[in-house]
Amino acid sequence: MCTKGSGKCIKMTNSASEVAFLGNVKHKLDPKSRVAVPADWRTAQGSTLRMLAATSEGYPVLKCYTEEGFADKIAGIRRDAKEQGATPVQIDHYIGVITGQCFVGEVSTQGKLLIPKAQRERLRLADQASIVGRGSYFEIWNPGDFDLVSSPEAMKQLELDKLFGILS
Repeated sequence: MCTKGSGKCIKMTNSASEVAFLGNVKHKLDPKSRVAVPADWRTAQGSTLRMLAATSEGYPVLKCYTEEGFADKIAGIRRDAKEQGATPVQIDHYIGVITGQCFVGEVSTQGKLLIPKAQRERLRLADQASIVGRGSYFEIWNPGDFDLVSSPEAMKQLELDKLFGILS
């Protein structure tokens, strides 16, 4: 069972791309700008991640995918864009933008992930980072930004929660 702040990972099938990264945790950054990846997540992902500089709800985040999960994401984009009528040139350009903002991250044998200086500055990380499970991938956030978007007030603004009532 996953509880808030637990950083749980449940392997739903034998495919690494179908790993569910669940929960969220705050971890301190060490002096070398590394953050500990929750232990349950490490065994499911291997040591190499694809890290994508992105935004979520207007805030900078790092989206962290397993290698297989990233390949599945790109294949899904290619498939869905083609179904929507995008041309091969448009699809290649879009995927090129995504992969151009992506870099490889390695989880050390101690379970730590280096956050490059430029990304640490972009996220405005000081001494802590929030690591947030998003199902098939996880994100690294500035803790203050994540607290803002996950506050009870922010949850009340979600139109979908008005339909489902899970969070409120």
